[in-house]
Amino acid sequence: MRYIFNFRVPTTFSYLVVIILFSCQTSVFSQITITQNDMPSAGDTVRKSFALDFTGIDFSVTGENYLWDFSQLKPASQTVDTFVTVSSVPFLYQLVFIPNIVANVAQKYTGLENFPQVPITDPYRFYKKSSNAFNDVGYAATISGIPVPLRLNPADVIYKLPLAYGNIDSSDASGQLGVPDIGYVSIQRKRLNEVDGWGTLITPYGEYDVLRLKSSVMETDSVYVDTLNFGQQIVRKYTEYKWLTNGKQQPLLEVTEENAITQVTYIDSIFDPGVGIEKADIRKPKIYIAPNPIIDKAIIVVELSEPEYITISLINMAGIKIKRVFSGNLPAGKHFQTLNLSDSKPASGVYLIQVEWNGKSTAKRLIIQ
Repeated sequence: MRYIFNFRVPTTFSYLVVIILFSCQTSVFSQITITQNDMPSAGDTVRKSFALDFTGIDFSVTGENYLWDFSQLKPASQTVDTFVTVSSVPFLYQLVFIPNIVANVAQKYTGLENFPQVPITDPYRFYKKSSNAFNDVGYAATISGIPVPLRLNPADVIYKLPLAYGNIDSSDASGQLGVPDIGYVSIQRKRLNEVDGWGTLITPYGEYDVLRLKSSVMETDSVYVDTLNFGQQIVRKYTEYKWLTNGKQQPLLEVTEENAITQVTYIDSIFDPGVGIEKADIRKPKIYIAPNPIIDKAIIVVELSEPEYITISLINMAGIKIKRVFSGNLPAGKHFQTLNLSDSKPASGVYLIQVEWNGKSTAKRLIIQ
């Protein structure tokens, strides 16, 4: 005898089963949330690599449950972000960035370049983190022996916390400071943040679940340097892409695009940048440019270790000479030249200041707006 059972699953029960199955599935593939626990604290150190060659990579692509495979990135150089307590920085900085009130974490800053006749020491960036936000509240450095703190008030909201897919926020930050006999600087910055993707990121460092944050930034920087009798206002527009995960304090990958310039940094393990690199030529002239980017004028400083006949030129990225700035014999030391493009300004973009000496050449990148 054969029995046939016609068993109907109640509709409500069917829905319940589907919900349970869906919940199990999304628990595996759901996006993460970034909180203040994922922000840097005093004592943290994060090693980062600057990518060497990323031609052909489109960093703007994004989506839901997206796979970003950037495993082909190669390191050119490295830096280590070091975070300390605000109470450990020079005391005069603390008068502006009051510990645990204005700022509660400081970062030893590596983004400043010493300019001849304007020595810069003890540079720091200051942040205030809370359950609601991670804010950039300003910078400080000692310039020619004088402590110079620049507070952003209102602050630049780097992350509105907790950070989750679909979040959109904006902030307006500003700060200004004038120091007698040194100069004046002001910053106005508008930031629009959007968490526009989530998924998996692969870099040489590993594979992680991430949120992708896109930040569109408009910034106006005004600078005047008394010692050079030179000043300029620069309007910058750039886009930042950050891929964040839990427990890493800093973005796993950060990309900044400004004009034709792209900078890529990612958290990495230590590597030996000296392998396969020839010993540096100690006679190679050092080049300094300020400001950079420029509108129509810049001061170029060339530092020579011994007397040389040199030629300073502005060239484009194809190696074509646009303008000769200087040519002649110079003694050892620092030499100032002015690049003036008021009469024949080339198109906006990326160029090089090239210094030729003794059959060799070196160059430094210059952005013309």
